[in-house]
Amino acid sequence: MQSPLQTNHWNKRWIPAVIFLSLLLFIVKVVTPVASSTAPVPGTVLLASNPTPTTGSTSAITSRTALPNAATATPTRTSQPTGLISTLGTTVMVIRDDINLRDGPGVQYPVVQKMMMGDQLVVLGRMADNIWLYVKTTDGRKGWIKTVLVNTAGMNMNDHPIKTPSPSPNTTVMVAGDRVYLRAGPGTFFSTIQKLIYGDSLMLLGKMDDNSWLYVKTTDGQEGWIKTRWVNLAGLNLDYNYVPIATSPPTETSTPVILPGIEGRWIDVDLSAQRLTAYEGSRPVFNALVSTGLPRTPTVQGRFKVYVKYRSTTMSGPGYNLPGVPYTMYFHKGYGLHGAYWHNNFGHPMSHGCVNLRTADAQWLFNWAPVGTVVNIHG
Repeated sequence: MQSPLQTNHWNKRWIPAVIFLSLLLFIVKVVTPVASSTAPVPGTVLLASNPTPTTGSTSAITSRTALPNAATATPTRTSQPTGLISTLGTTVMVIRDDINLRDGPGVQYPVVQKMMMGDQLVVLGRMADNIWLYVKTTDGRKGWIKTVLVNTAGMNMNDHPIKTPSPSPNTTVMVAGDRVYLRAGPGTFFSTIQKLIYGDSLMLLGKMDDNSWLYVKTTDGQEGWIKTRWVNLAGLNLDYNYVPIATSPPTETSTPVILPGIEGRWIDVDLSAQRLTAYEGSRPVFNALVSTGLPRTPTVQGRFKVYVKYRSTTMSGPGYNLPGVPYTMYFHKGYGLHGAYWHNNFGHPMSHGCVNLRTADAQWLFNWAPVGTVVNIHG
């Protein structure tokens, strides 16, 4: 049998246990709602309904303001690396270092930019023979590069348009012959502008489509035509395919003279125009400025025939004595067609009655016209 003191001691020990259990239940009630998906969220933080993320899911904690648009949001596009070329055109790569991108398809064009191996280029066009490509660099510069200097594997040339180059600038050529004349058009029937000598520099401006004549400009600014064979092109690495085609001027004789019943070769001299035209039938084949007789010593008019020819002869008369007159063809008494080395004022009356020509023009005419050729002279 216990004593009263012991009984009272055990009766008081359950009180702390009850208090501890009560506190524990209180804590559980307070903490449990925070973990519930339906509990209010303090501030701007929202817990995801599935606390365990799956592959491709967003973060468990997301801004409340961003959440409503999350289902329809457009994914952010990753910016493209700089320096890459658009895929809208065919891209080729340079296969060697230190390659010149030029302003036109030829070495006569200036260098636009230096290209290195691996540089990318977009193809914009090509020459008809596919030797040069018209391209654009990664920084937007346009120019021409030789096709053999880029990798064209898998590229169909016919998919790209043919590009017409701009005129080649500042290409200088040199005269390679003596007694060469700059003419008003691409043909010996055009008048002579000036005499050129060996070594004269000419700026190349264009050409005939058959490459037989070049359109050039002299150092004193005179523009005209010269036969290609009288130009030194050695060392220029010039490809005629890339020289612009120049337009020939109209024939200087706008209204050809037609003599009834005449056939073969004949010569017409227009005193009012101070111009000689050589014909084959009704077709003009040669044209040159001349100097005919002064008012006191006029040139005879009418239809005549060449009766004698001299490669060189002496002419003399009142107030003049001229030895070695070249390429003379007499057509009436002492009147003749011949070269004149003592003046350069062709296109104006200068003579004692003969028809003066530049020496080169007189030579051409002398070789072309046989004895018996009709000479028709009129005002």
